[in-house]
Amino acid sequence: MDKGTTYTYQGFTFKSEAELKEAKKEAEVVAYIRSKADLSNVKTIVTLYNRLIEKKTLGTVLGISFLQELRSRALDSGVVAESSLHPLPEPVKIAKEPEKKGSSKERKMMELYRDRSKKLTFTVAVLCIVIVILIVIRLFGTASPFTDYERKVLDEYGGWKDKLSEKEEQLHSWEQELLDKEKALSEWERSLREREEALQ
Repeated sequence: MDKGTTYTYQGFTFKSEAELKEAKKEAEVVAYIRSKADLSNVKTIVTLYNRLIEKKTLGTVLGISFLQELRSRALDSGVVAESSLHPLPEPVKIAKEPEKKGSSKERKMMELYRDRSKKLTFTVAVLCIVIVILIVIRLFGTASPFTDYERKVLDEYGGWKDKLSEKEEQLHSWEQELLDKEKALSEWERSLREREEALQ
């Protein structure tokens, strides 16, 4: 809202939306009182006037205007003394309407989103730099520690592979010898059975 903006309602001027809103509420109260109360009865007017002031029901210029009307009616009747009526209150200044909860929540969400966005952008930038560095090392760095380590691992793996091949060959030869010995043993057992059968 602009600072110079004013609002008009039922012939009264209000400086803020909050004051206008309160005045509209009071206008509804006044309309309700007019429809329900017997404002031709002086006793009713005096009771109503004093009760509205005691309870501080009306506080805007619109509400106080209604109270002034009630006061004038009571005094104009000639039956009521001014001392039996409470003095008119000063119009209540309504503070600027507080921000709606939704808008503060939205602001908090936006701040949270901005913070996360900044962190995410920073993280992505760091990761991009690391990737570029790794690519440069891979393309141009022949004597990098990674290359040396890779070479050592490959050499060691190559040595293991040769040893493993030798062991496999030894194992195959032992397996073959074992099979030959099992074959010879089974033939010997067969010939032994045949001799036993022949002796019987």
